[in-house]
This record gives sequence, C-alpha cells and structure tokens, in this order.
Amino acid sequence: MVNSIQSTSGTINFRLKDPKSLKETSIIADYSFGRGNRLRYSTGFKVYPKHWDIGKQRIRSISTINNREDINSKLKEIESEFSKRVNNLDEDSKKSDKKALRRIFDQVSGKLKESVDLKLDFFKFADTFIKSKEEQITNAKSVKLSIITIRSYKQTINRLKEFDKKSKYNLDFDNIDLNFYYLFINFLEEEKYSLNTIGKHIKNLKIILNRATETGLNSNLKYQLREFKVLSEITTEIYLTTDEIDKLYNLDLSEKPHWQQARDLFIIGYYTGQRVSDFNRLTIDNIKVFEGNKVFEINQMKTKKTIYVPIHKKILNLLQTRYNGNLPSRMPDKSINEYIKLVGKKAEIDELIIHQITRAGKIEKESIPKYNMIGTHTARRSFCTNAYLSKMPVIDIMAISGHTTEKEFYKYIRVTKQERAIKIGNSAFFNS
Repeated sequence: MVNSIQSTSGTINFRLKDPKSLKETSIIADYSFGRGNRLRYSTGFKVYPKHWDIGKQRIRSISTINNREDINSKLKEIESEFSKRVNNLDEDSKKSDKKALRRIFDQVSGKLKESVDLKLDFFKFADTFIKSKEEQITNAKSVKLSIITIRSYKQTINRLKEFDKKSKYNLDFDNIDLNFYYLFINFLEEEKYSLNTIGKHIKNLKIILNRATETGLNSNLKYQLREFKVLSEITTEIYLTTDEIDKLYNLDLSEKPHWQQARDLFIIGYYTGQRVSDFNRLTIDNIKVFEGNKVFEINQMKTKKTIYVPIHKKILNLLQTRYNGNLPSRMPDKSINEYIKLVGKKAEIDELIIHQITRAGKIEKESIPKYNMIGTHTARRSFCTNAYLSKMPVIDIMAISGHTTEKEFYKYIRVTKQERAIKIGNSAFFNS
C-alpha cells in the first residue's frame, strides 16, 4: 500500500519533527518534486512519537486520543487538496515558485485565512479588485494618478469580456494559459489595437492575476511563463531642440491669452523637467531661496519625492513680465495639449516626422508635422534630452526628472546615434 500521494504534482509525505522526543512533536509535511526540489511544512498538529504510525503516516488507533480521527482526516484532506491545486501549476512554477507552493499549503492546512470568496470566478474577482482600488483613493494628492490607473484596469476587463463573448472561451483562472494569451492577442490585433495598447492590457491582467494568487484564489501560474510577456515597442516620441524652445518662448501671444498661458506652463515644464501633474500646480509657495538662489521645491506626485530645481532665468523673467511674480494659474491638461500644438504651428515647428506604430500586427507609417506631436510630456522629454546634450551629468538630470536607473533614462531621452557620437567626441578624453 502506498501511503503518500504520487502524481505529476510530486510527492507529499508526513513525518515527525523529532521521532525520538519523549514529548509531543510536530507533524511535518514534506513535499518533493524532482531532484533537489523539496519543501517542509508544519501541519500545526503534534503527537507523541509512540502514537505515530510511520508506515501509514497517521496517528495510531488509540482509544485515549479523542481527536485521532479528526487529525487523520485533516491530513488526508491536506494531501488531496494540496495535490489538486499543485497539479494546476506549470512545471517551472513547481520548481521555482516556492512562495506559491507555501501559500497553497497554508491555505489547504487552514493556516492562511483566505480573504476572498473562493467561489469567485475571474470576472467577479476583477470587479472586487477594481472596487478595492477605488476605495483606496483617499489621498487627494494621488487621486489623479489612481483614477487613470483604475480607468486602465476597467478598459482591460472590458476587452477581456468582449474577447470572452466573441470567442466563447469561458474565461476563468484555470484556463488562463499560453493558448488564451495568443488568442487574446489575436483578438486585440483584429480590433486594430496598437502593440503598446495590447501590452498594457497584458500588463494589467498580470497585475490582477498576481493579486488573485496572493489572496489564494488563483493557483494557476502559467501567466508567469516567459512567453506570457508584456508586448511593447518604442514609439515615435519627439523632443524640441533648444532653438525650437526659443521659438516658443519668444512668440508674441498677447492677443491669444489661452495660448499664452498654455505656452508659459509648457515652458515652465521644460525648464523644470517635471511631469504635467507637477508643473501644472506650481504656485509662489513652491519658490524657496537657498544661499540667495531661487529654487522650486516640488513634491513629485508619482515618485513621492521632494526635489529642488533651480529656477531658470527665463522662468523668472516670464513670471515678472506677465504674472507679477506669481505662477500661471492651473489649466486642464487637455487644454494645454490642444493649445500647445497651435502654438507650435504658429512658431513654424513643422518638420515632417515619420511616425511608426504596430497596429493589428502590421507596421504603419505616416508623416506628421512636428507641431502635431507636441504635448505636455514633450516639455519633460525635451529637458532631459537637451540637458544630456549640454553635458549636464546624468545623475543630476535624474535627480530632477525622477528616473531611478540610467537604463530607463537612456530609453527615455530622444538622442540620435549621431548626436550621441558628437557628445562623446566633445568629451575630455577625445580632446586631450
């Protein structure tokens, strides 16, 4: 008679922690899968070694042990349920994700109280996930970013529901695998979504699945396979040269006050290197003086860091000549994006840019006037790029921009290979 479960999920055996103890000792569960892959778990039960049947891996039939049947029954339940859940994992996850295995054991043994209803299917859980995120919006400083993120989650769930309805896939946790992954991508491509939008939906799905796994609702980890990846491509993002920034700055917009306000906010965004969520809410209270130098003290919404940015002389001139020393009043982001394109057109920033995007699985190219590609984020990208080309140390640029790694920074800036070669050629090494 085989006294342990032996299946494709591995083997689970029960033993005593200290078989020679004269006192009660813990009943341990050993799980092994393949060579060198072994985990030990405490079942939470104890027994005297003399009452333990090593062959049957159960408590002996002794009349003085009142809960013997209950414990033996629980051990059997742990064997069965643990094996069942582990069978849903892919081979790599069984070997590498020990946290998931331990979480499964804690759930089936009753150590971990499951915080969600285990009867929830994927879509019901997704709804509760989004609802919980909405309830977390309590800090006014982070409301905007949270709302944008939640909106993105909702869009992903809507796309998944559309896919499920069209394909009759009956989507649930247990069938989210590579077959689903490729079917879902094909569906999104047929719907003409761009590669980065598809990647966004895959990323959101993985976030939701991670949460479901953490709560114990999901034990299918196929979404963690290398092939189940977030797709992306580098989009055609522009930056404005210092000459183009000067064109915007020097443009007379006195007869178009809304254009002027949007331009001035953009210029402040450029010379501070901040996101629109930060430069669009600056007031005179953000201006501090250190050793006679005026700086902006900015609490970045995204990074939660407090940074200090020297106030450029052109910003000081702008504030004095048009706003009596104050900052321009806040303007809706959408309005800034609309007006700054019109300002760019008036400034004749009209170079044709080849815009490339992967849509419906095909590469699409079109020529777009540069002014039509200017937006609030162009200010920040232009600062990072021009500061880099001006030989400002990357570590100083990152201290202002909030980038945490040079790898991310270099992906962010828009410098051609030729521009970078010129910058390197002007270094002390090549001129010594």
